[in-house]
Amino acid sequence: APWAQTPFAASCPQPRLPRPRLDSPCLGAMAISKASKILFVVGSLLSLAGIICIIVGTVAGDQAGKIDWKATDQSSFTLTVSGDHCGFSLYMKRGGDCDSVYSNTVINGPEGKSSAGFLGGGDINFYKDCKIDDTSEMEKEENLMVLGHFYIPEKSGTKNSLTGDYKVRSSGNLWAMDVCAEFVEAVGGIMAMLGLLALAIALIVIGLILCCVGCCCLQSGKGGQ
Repeated sequence: APWAQTPFAASCPQPRLPRPRLDSPCLGAMAISKASKILFVVGSLLSLAGIICIIVGTVAGDQAGKIDWKATDQSSFTLTVSGDHCGFSLYMKRGGDCDSVYSNTVINGPEGKSSAGFLGGGDINFYKDCKIDDTSEMEKEENLMVLGHFYIPEKSGTKNSLTGDYKVRSSGNLWAMDVCAEFVEAVGGIMAMLGLLALAIALIVIGLILCCVGCCCLQSGKGGQ
């Protein structure tokens, strides 16, 4: 403006706004508050992830305890062996004549192998159990008892299991469990559950630590105001 060039304007001091101090308590408190919020959010998310891991681990543990039956409530069925194998367990309903069912159960395998006359020299070892295990939750829930176990014979001239189809015929209805597969699944499920549990504990601990740090920062920010 023209008046700004007059001697009067030059002698008049120009108004100056105060510059904010970078180290002012207000700005410091704002920075601490923001950092605390970030720590709280990250800590909460980690703790939530830990809880989810615990839930998933519990489900995995429950699944590991479930039996994947190869045959259920049948008097005649076929079990296929495709590699080295440790055999099958056969179950029947509780209350039946176990001795009679065992005597009238025959397993016929490849190469003419059979459990017929096992005690007198049968090719497939079929051992009788006929016992009730009240410590087994699975047997109590299914109302089953162990009839017996049969093992896969070796292929002639080798130490490998004789692969192929094994046909089971019985006078009573049976359930068949793959012993090897159930053992592997149980161990795998337990290991997965333990791994998820360890991860969950680590996530929850880290989350709680971050929340505590955020709380301390917030308290120190309030004290500095």
